[in-house]
Amino acid sequence: MAKHSFLLCMIVLLSISSFEMSMAARHLLQTFPPLPAMPRVPTPPQGALPPLPKLSIPPMPSLPKPPQSTFPPLPSNSFPIMPAVTNLPKPTTLPPLPSTLPQMPAPTLPKPTSLPPLPVSPALPNTALPPMPSMPSAPKMTLAPLPTAPAAPTGIPTISSAAPAPSL
Repeated sequence: MAKHSFLLCMIVLLSISSFEMSMAARHLLQTFPPLPAMPRVPTPPQGALPPLPKLSIPPMPSLPKPPQSTFPPLPSNSFPIMPAVTNLPKPTTLPPLPSTLPQMPAPTLPKPTSLPPLPVSPALPNTALPPMPSMPSAPKMTLAPLPTAPAAPTGIPTISSAAPAPSL
């Protein structure tokens, strides 16, 4: 809630300051005397400009040509001759699938041997434990009663007109 009230206050502050700024700007524009006219600056006479001197650029030096490298020609039949692929006959029908599957022999498992017995843990002595000590209880504290708040007014207070009106 505080976040929204801060945002609302900022918007109200901005709108009020914007309104006052615009009124102040309007007031200044209406009461400000007009600016004096700018003085005329004489323009220089229009005459022919003297020609610029011609600069002579020296010719660029020519770069020496790099030597041309020559490669021996490649032989035209450098690849070995590949054997021709023979055309295999295309089967028109597939052989039929067997209707019964062959029976596999059942696997033989080794006979289970008896496992050794588990070790027996020694028995613990049967002793009685002492009782737990009781915790001391905290003393009871009594607080003073809270003061009662005055009742909120239920109506609008009236101002008696018995007092004389102040004179100005």
